[in-house]
Amino acid sequence: MMDAVREAVVEFNRFDPAVVPWHRQRMTLILSVPTLQADSAVRYASWRALVTDFAARRLGSPASGLLPRLIGSTVLAACVTAYEQWLADENADLSGLLDQAVRQLADGYGELHPRG
Repeated sequence: MMDAVREAVVEFNRFDPAVVPWHRQRMTLILSVPTLQADSAVRYASWRALVTDFAARRLGSPASGLLPRLIGSTVLAACVTAYEQWLADENADLSGLLDQAVRQLADGYGELHPRG
């Protein structure tokens, strides 16, 4: 299921190189201007609902259940985090970051080692 979500997220966020500068500027504004953040919250809610509904169907459970809702919310958080990383690093690859973020989420963060 998470492979399907990851592949859909990466494909949906694939842009022609000619529009990448415009998209970068647009996302910078959306993620930093309070009024635009509020407006985007409505879009994020519908996006999260799509992922939640997909997860619920795949899990055979209601969309109101904890796990489908958790999947919808965490996938959204992973994608926003990937976008923030992309905006912070002009040389970063958005598709690669989205792929990595959702893959890492699906892997349960893998083997994390504390520092120190």
